[in-house]
Amino acid sequence: MRNSLLLLSFLLLTTGLTFGQKGFSFSVGGGASYYYGDLSGYYHNLNVNEAVYFSYGQYFTPSLSLRIGLTHAMLSAADSLASRPGIGRRDLHFRTRITELSGMLYYELNPDKHFGLSWRNKAHFTPYVFGGVSVFAFNPQAYHQGEWVYLQPLGTEGQYLQGDYPEPYSLLQLAFPAGFGVSHRFTNNLAISLDFGYRLSLTDYLDDVSTVYPDFTQFAEAQNDIAAQLSNPTGRFNPGDQRGSPGFKDSYLFVIGALTFFLDRHGNM
Repeated sequence: MRNSLLLLSFLLLTTGLTFGQKGFSFSVGGGASYYYGDLSGYYHNLNVNEAVYFSYGQYFTPSLSLRIGLTHAMLSAADSLASRPGIGRRDLHFRTRITELSGMLYYELNPDKHFGLSWRNKAHFTPYVFGGVSVFAFNPQAYHQGEWVYLQPLGTEGQYLQGDYPEPYSLLQLAFPAGFGVSHRFTNNLAISLDFGYRLSLTDYLDDVSTVYPDFTQFAEAQNDIAAQLSNPTGRFNPGDQRGSPGFKDSYLFVIGALTFFLDRHGNM
């Protein structure tokens, strides 16, 4: 919660600093999402999912702008699709909806120096880079006996059991986006763009997998058979065996194509 408040303060501060600038924009678009973590190996097209995107942007200079973005996407992966040797023995899988609120600075490498000032612009092409901070909500699920089951309340790595187990993870987390893209403004007020944005998160539980297998007898004592089955679907592993890689945080990628509408500070196109 403290991290979320810090992010909100950042967004409010940076938005406030842009008051009085000449131009602002609204963008809408969509594209693809991809997950990297304990259940991913090399690229597999079945792990590509959909994403939708909205943003508000405001310019400091012709080169530099701030964008507040909202992205909603699906992430998923399965051991059965991974190409790393032996990883399929776990037979784990997951999916999660993810909703991300981001604040990012965009820097255009080929700025139109008249943009936002005269509003008499010619068609203009520019590559750009961006980076910032985001907060996102997620809630991983696994398919079990004909339905999708939420994993965090089950504590598949012993989070709700007595003993030396990790605390339950929060479903609200921070990430650090960075990436690049290209934009083509084909009229004074319209542009199309394509973003490639990587997100390094501060959680290793996007996929509900991080540490070691818990003591399965404790699941039985707690009458939590579903947690035991989803923690160790194949029954091949023993308590204390490695289940994930806690030294590496999960991450995800958005590839977004967007249409941007530009307005001046009075709301005119």
